[in-house]
Amino acid sequence: ELRLALADADGALEADPASAPAYALRGETLRRLGRARPALEAFDHALALDPDLKAETFRSRWLTARAARDSSRMLALSREYAATHPDDPLRHYYRGWAFIELGTPGVAINTLVEGIKATPDPPALLWFALGRAYAESGSWQEAVTSFEAARALVQAGDTSLVIHSDRPIADLFGALGRAYLGAGRCVDAETMLEYAISAGAPASEYAAALREARLCQTPTPTPTPYPTTTPSA
Repeated sequence: ELRLALADADGALEADPASAPAYALRGETLRRLGRARPALEAFDHALALDPDLKAETFRSRWLTARAARDSSRMLALSREYAATHPDDPLRHYYRGWAFIELGTPGVAINTLVEGIKATPDPPALLWFALGRAYAESGSWQEAVTSFEAARALVQAGDTSLVIHSDRPIADLFGALGRAYLGAGRCVDAETMLEYAISAGAPASEYAAALREARLCQTPTPTPTPYPTTTPSA
């Protein structure tokens, strides 16, 4: 009941304009309503009133910054996470994804590969982010390999992708489908994209890729040969 939640947050702020929890509630509600910019403003107000809410609101702030495609804010959030979790391998995910949004996939690849090599059991989220970085650079086979590694870990019980998305399974299979398409594996692409939609992704999000995957499976018609000379009477 998101609109009721927003009304409650606004009502609480009318009664107490200095209520940090009310601003945090407003921010989370606006995030879920898809209104990223006002959500970020609400979270900023919440933290200005109560900095102790940083840890509690971090995931929501990260997802909101991602939705807003605010690369500078994402980079700042990656630094915030690294400062409070200096030994957590997921710090490489936050920094790597910020570099993807900044349009520097090569830097993101280096960051994520370094994190994966330094981690005995790297979580699926690092592989997923690496796949996205390779996809952004057009390295489709490497993207496929990375996304497949993420899928294997998720199927084995890894839940780290929930940090990245409210619909992690749909996003994983959608990304894998696009990578298969880029690598020319059209049948696999169609299967993965259809699964992403069945797992909760809006059909419109993958409609163009799905059409392309189906089209590239259609054989190119072979021209019918015709005689080049006119038979003699």
